[in-house]
Amino acid sequence: MHPSTAPVTRTRVRVPAGARPYILTAPSTPTAPKAARDFVRAVLRRTPLSPLLDTAVLLTSEAVTRAHLHTPRTADILLRMLTTGHGVRISVHGRAQARIPRPSHRGQPDDYGLLLTGRLADDWGTTPPEDLPRPTSLWFELHLRQ
Repeated sequence: MHPSTAPVTRTRVRVPAGARPYILTAPSTPTAPKAARDFVRAVLRRTPLSPLLDTAVLLTSEAVTRAHLHTPRTADILLRMLTTGHGVRISVHGRAQARIPRPSHRGQPDDYGLLLTGRLADDWGTTPPEDLPRPTSLWFELHLRQ
């Protein structure tokens, strides 16, 4: 989905029967993206969702790096991962303001990570906080091809 047509907000996810939730909390340090990549890799490696592994790791790294750059070191970054039989949904919660990237004055996008997410994810967007002390979450979904 192209970023200019991506949803900016989305209603809460209904967890289907058989879905498995996973949670990682990491301090906002330069090692947070690696911890998140390792976490996603460990969860997906030996599952039927392993074909999604490389894309999930790449997009997780982009989202956590973005969150780290905008989250104070005194705060944590929260990664939520929900696996189902047909795909995975990953959301990253930090202090970063999630917004749709716009071209900069030089004609270059100002956030390649979101453009990459928009290109590779089957669905993505931002969700305003409801029960967490976070401004927003950036989430994306990857689905197995049938």
